[in-house]
Amino acid sequence: MGHRSRTRLLTAVTLAVVFASGVLLGLAGDSSLGAEPPEVTAARADVDERGGGRRPRTRMYEQVGPSEDQKLFIDLIFKDHRARMDALHEEFRGAYYPRYQAVIQDTRGAIKEVFSDKQATEYQVLLDDFDRRKAERNDKDNRD
Repeated sequence: MGHRSRTRLLTAVTLAVVFASGVLLGLAGDSSLGAEPPEVTAARADVDERGGGRRPRTRMYEQVGPSEDQKLFIDLIFKDHRARMDALHEEFRGAYYPRYQAVIQDTRGAIKEVFSDKQATEYQVLLDDFDRRKAERNDKDNRD
């Protein structure tokens, strides 16, 4: 194997690893950046207790036996926390999402350059399908 072939192979492997890392980081970020509101957690716990298949989770603060008044204050704290986290998430998306997307597009373009025209077309079809499914999941999540 010639020096040029090894260089191209190493470049392709490096780009594939960077792309996969970006995709995994993006998926992890999408699913874990926000905290769950107390109402959703309570509803999920109710489903779990009725045989939803998972073991019910007890909120940590409930383990110390708060009074009803304390629970009301804690709910207000969670609502404030949720609002602050939502604002921070929006700030993060505004500041970093365009750069994040640019890195992904650059990586995808570099990978396509490694492929033949036919492979690049097939790869683009796969990317388009992936992007479409991700957008559908995001739309569904935003409606819920």
